[in-house]
Amino acid sequence: MSIYLSKSSAFVKIATIGTLILLTLILISLLISDNNYGIISGTLLTILTIGTAIYFYANSLNKIIVDKDYLILKKNFGQIKIPKNEINGIAKLKYSNLTMTYGSKGIFGFVGNTMDNSYSLVKDRKNMVKISTKNKKYIISSDEPDKLISEIKTLYNNV
Repeated sequence: MSIYLSKSSAFVKIATIGTLILLTLILISLLISDNNYGIISGTLLTILTIGTAIYFYANSLNKIIVDKDYLILKKNFGQIKIPKNEINGIAKLKYSNLTMTYGSKGIFGFVGNTMDNSYSLVKDRKNMVKISTKNKKYIISSDEPDKLISEIKTLYNNV
């Protein structure tokens, strides 16, 4: 069993911290306003912001585990287990902007669905790997994409 980490790029760190600071400042300004609409909207925005931040943090990729039977995409909360016999292909992707139909565009990574119907768990767009299965496509990032691809191709022969 091998473990590959997925660390955030500088862009993801800056986008996450910057967005959280900006939203905190907006929330504080709404909550300290004198009218009732400011307090109500501030409270609703706080709940929405905290919920969204928790969702994207929870679904952010932490590490990739290559086991003899499964490829496990370990998120901060939960995991995706891909049986080795379902993997049709794996390839390294070049740096690109990920066009998301749904998801975060840099906050805790690029988490969500892309325009090509892939599920994205990318934290570093310079080290992306695309995994194709029978039913889904995944785009992930790893600190060592070439080593990850080589090990999966060697271990799972059918890729």
